[in-house]
Amino acid sequence: MKMEDQDHSPPGHGALIRLAREAQGISPETAAARMPFKFSGASWRQVEAGYRGAGAKRTPVPGKPATVANMAHTVGVSAERLEQYNSEAAEILREIERQETQQQPAMPEALRSAPPHVRRMIDAALEDVDPEDRAELLRELAADYEGVTKRRARNAGQPHRPRHAG
Repeated sequence: MKMEDQDHSPPGHGALIRLAREAQGISPETAAARMPFKFSGASWRQVEAGYRGAGAKRTPVPGKPATVANMAHTVGVSAERLEQYNSEAAEILREIERQETQQQPAMPEALRSAPPHVRRMIDAALEDVDPEDRAELLRELAADYEGVTKRRARNAGQPHRPRHAG
């Protein structure tokens, strides 16, 4: 088979990961920086595309299953979706999800019912918090959020009064 006759379309898992990354509006460099281990934007692109180089120097880059699993996790692809393209990576992703569930404190009901953008902000903030402090922080956030929603409900029927500016 000649080199020009080969199929250069990305592997299924690469296309899925790219779609999820682009849906979040982030670059390969940003996604790679969010990986739990050192990973470059160039390497991210190569695994998404399934190759490195161009022309006669093009070589396949299938991506190790653990790498593919972590890439999928980084951009929010579930193990179920990954399964149809890379079952070995999907099994690793299931284990990542199991371990993460065991480490994460339960989300209080007040925050579970919050809009998706609020939950995303909370999840992003929790990434930088020591795991031992997360449960307490979630309780405090839930109390604050409940206070804000109750205050908004009380004020919903009242006419808006401009603040005194001086």
